[in-house]
Amino acid sequence: MKVLRSPVSTRIVRPTTALKPTNVSRNLATAISITPPSYLSLPPPGPPQPRLPGPSVVASLGTEYNENLFRYTSGRWLYNESQQMAQRYIKFDVAALRRIIASVCASSISSMEKKEGLFNKTLMVTLANGKKVAVRIKNPIAGPDHLMTSSEVATMDFVRHNLGIPVPKILAWSSHAANNGVGAEYIIMESAPGVQLSTVWRTMDSRQKKNVVNSLVALEQNMLNAKFAQYGSLYYRDDIPESKRAPRLYAHGSRRFGSEEKFCIGPIAHRNFYEDERAAMDLDRGPWSSPEDYLRSLASREEAWISRFAKPNIHDDPFRNVSGPQFKEEHLQCLEQYRSIIPALVPTSRKVIASNLWHSDLNPGNIFVSDDEERRVVSIIDWQGCWAGPAYLQMTNPSFLACDVAGLTSGLEFPKLPPEYDIMSQDTKAIMREDHKAQILHKLYEIKQLYPYRISDREARVMPVRAAGRTWKDGILPLRLALLDVFSRWAELSRSDEPCPLRFTREEVQELKRQRDRYVDWHDFLDDVRTTFGMRLYGWVSPHEYPSKRALLEGTRSRLPVALTSQLEEILPQDWWPFRDTVPLPSAPEVRV
Repeated sequence: MKVLRSPVSTRIVRPTTALKPTNVSRNLATAISITPPSYLSLPPPGPPQPRLPGPSVVASLGTEYNENLFRYTSGRWLYNESQQMAQRYIKFDVAALRRIIASVCASSISSMEKKEGLFNKTLMVTLANGKKVAVRIKNPIAGPDHLMTSSEVATMDFVRHNLGIPVPKILAWSSHAANNGVGAEYIIMESAPGVQLSTVWRTMDSRQKKNVVNSLVALEQNMLNAKFAQYGSLYYRDDIPESKRAPRLYAHGSRRFGSEEKFCIGPIAHRNFYEDERAAMDLDRGPWSSPEDYLRSLASREEAWISRFAKPNIHDDPFRNVSGPQFKEEHLQCLEQYRSIIPALVPTSRKVIASNLWHSDLNPGNIFVSDDEERRVVSIIDWQGCWAGPAYLQMTNPSFLACDVAGLTSGLEFPKLPPEYDIMSQDTKAIMREDHKAQILHKLYEIKQLYPYRISDREARVMPVRAAGRTWKDGILPLRLALLDVFSRWAELSRSDEPCPLRFTREEVQELKRQRDRYVDWHDFLDDVRTTFGMRLYGWVSPHEYPSKRALLEGTRSRLPVALTSQLEEILPQDWWPFRDTVPLPSAPEVRV
């Protein structure tokens, strides 16, 4: 299930160094850099889709009707709560589901417990015969009807039986809520063996952690061996109309893993292509025959949605609010500029643009390791949203290997302790050793898995793609800065001697620099606010924290110094207070404490 995490805001940083310029415009362009925000995810890598805090809350369920089963009960939101609750409310026939479980497992049910993630509910079922199974119910927020569930099941089947990836065995499933008797899409699967990595990672020694990395790399190598003919989500052939299927499964020259008559590549099932009104729009969702086609589809999708439905300053999370008003024309013009540089964003190496299945959400809640001294990976769960995409856009370090990468060098050299380590205090040495161990693991994965797929100017190629699909939510500035970075590196990125189609005057670059600095100031303030209030993604707090957090917020704004509020009003002219509802209230069940 999706593990819930603390929020990550847009990180546009002031550069500490600049490359030596060849001319004034190039100097100014190079001096503006951005650190890729993790939530500007491509479908899928990789929100990284954003998550709420974890571990998931467990709620005991009885055998009778229980409204709390349908609601989200693991937390509360300090703003936009009605919207958040509505996106996670799903009513279904509990008795019908229990009958299906009992029939499939040939055993009656002893107990069920509900665990909740961001996109789904998982019922942990204990059977009368002592065995356990997991039943996943898809929430409305998870993604498109039918496609999301059917693709996840097919992907798990394919990687389990064709690639040797340890995933739970699917026992029964249905992607058609309207006629399955339950009233919701569901997947019944075996429980994952071993122990969840999130429960043991902190207590593991260095050898065991290296075992996790090495065993994970070996499994992912199996996935990289399968190269598909097109880019999109994987399905059973019978679940997708013939007109939506790629004509063949594997790429020419790829190793064949069989099952070509069973599986196919079809439209992408990632929720970004179905969010809000996009679900009912006629969009290019693939399958795509080239990375360029996929990159163009991002622009087409957002251009179509912005032209018809975009409303100024409507954000699902005001902590991502942008400074100043938004104008459709500016977004459409910027997306057109993005279109013009797409050929330069795609590397020439066939290896890195190959269509590969990849699990982009390897957080410690989705990895299970052996319950012994070896601690090797024995199961990987939550394949929802995984797709066959360009390798260079998908492959990144797993989130459980995150560390301070400021001191890491590129290439094959492992990090070393700083020269002044010997004269540090004992407490400082302990901290440095822990940081160094984390960097070693990060580098180990990078060298073994990512280094063979390295490309030049990776961030300059990837950031425009990430930003292009989210300009209305995150503001136009991330994409503009990404375009400016491409402009500054055009000689390295371009495949020919053609001049860069982008143009930036000296005044435009200076204005972008001012906007970046203002953006950084605003988000530094928001980071301080989040830390002060213990804020998590979308204002999530645990149920027992909600009353005290709400009471604290009510008196905070009035106590802020006038000088500070005046500065904030200059940075963000519209209402800058982040703890407020910013989206229209949906028709949702009443929230119960």
